[in-house]
Amino acid sequence: MKYFGFLVIVCFMATVQAQSFKGSIDFGKTTFNYQIKLVQIEGQTRAFFSSISMNAFEIPCQNMAFDKDSLKFYVISDYYTYEYIFLPQNRKLNGHLKVYSNETEQLLNSFETELIPDDLGETDLIEQQELTFVSNKLKLHGTLWKPKVPLNKGLLFVTSSQGNDRSGTNAEAQYFANLGYTVFNYDKRGTGRSDGDWQSATIEELCTDDINALEFFYTISAIPLSNIGIKGSSQGGIKIPYILSKMPDLGFGISISCPSGTLMESDLNYWKNLNYDQFGEANINQALIVQKAGYDYLAGNINYDSLLEIKNKNSKEDWFRHIWIPEKNVQRDYKLNFSGLPYFEKITQPVMVIQGLSDEIIPMNSYKTIEKAIIKSNSNNYKVITLKNTSHSMMYVNNEFPYFQLLTPDYLLVITEWLKTIEAR
Repeated sequence: MKYFGFLVIVCFMATVQAQSFKGSIDFGKTTFNYQIKLVQIEGQTRAFFSSISMNAFEIPCQNMAFDKDSLKFYVISDYYTYEYIFLPQNRKLNGHLKVYSNETEQLLNSFETELIPDDLGETDLIEQQELTFVSNKLKLHGTLWKPKVPLNKGLLFVTSSQGNDRSGTNAEAQYFANLGYTVFNYDKRGTGRSDGDWQSATIEELCTDDINALEFFYTISAIPLSNIGIKGSSQGGIKIPYILSKMPDLGFGISISCPSGTLMESDLNYWKNLNYDQFGEANINQALIVQKAGYDYLAGNINYDSLLEIKNKNSKEDWFRHIWIPEKNVQRDYKLNFSGLPYFEKITQPVMVIQGLSDEIIPMNSYKTIEKAIIKSNSNNYKVITLKNTSHSMMYVNNEFPYFQLLTPDYLLVITEWLKTIEAR
């Protein structure tokens, strides 16, 4: 899943003691909570922004300023600037949030909000331990999240696509640790602090890293594999059935936004949805054939002469300038040919599959195809969930409140309820 991408800027004119504040934003039927945490690090006060609703955990703030009369800070995203201004009243800080357009600098809306001192934040109950382990001769870095009141249950986040490191799962790691789960997430090879190159690796090699991470996790946590589950999204979701089938002693799996076919099929589906209006109904299917040839060469399915033949047949079309044709020496990506569907038929453990119905990346009927495969398996506890107005990254598609990217309201709730059925076994 995508992580919270906002930059928080807080200006500070006085040094303060370590403390945290919690607040919320309300607009119509939409509400989300957030936390501002102030801590002393090497003699300097630093501020951090967290919000599970926004998939954010302790995003570092910059240029801090806080005095006895006011607290002010800005949150900046790709499209909006959020200005928070608070004034003290009793033990609260009452204030408002103004949302500006980055493009026009126009004030778009304003909301009342307040900050309340949070003397004992939920994150204070969680111990985070930085650890390293070795997989395929590579040193990989991760975080062990240890709750104060553990359930003797574990959850490992398998790595996802592109160059995403563990920060994208930190907010959820905190959430599940608050439920009593001991959690482990780590930087995929070639991301964050980990050695290696994710681009040249196959899915099977990346899954080997996940399997080695699991073996390291249950060794250091002393939690049996039968009490440990795995969770992954998108490319991480497609790895869930593969890993479950290779490690039958694992407890359960949670697969989010998982395509029913290959990763290439998902990439082409997204390309079609993204470019449909530009090509039009008359040209989109032929353009898709040409673009697929480019992806097939990238995946090692055809040679370059075959790609050039298809290119030359279509190069005079007006729409061809929008097609991506890879260079001959491009680094191949064999991950595009991987499908997790056959492995759903082989699992024996409980598994949960969640798909957003506003997902523009994976094919719309993926969840139906996956469920048919699971029915053929020996899994005795499975759940397939669809969420309305939900994107590939589980963000809520809400036109009435466009200023923030928020997780769809039911996303974590349905997982929590399903986990209770696993805990009761």
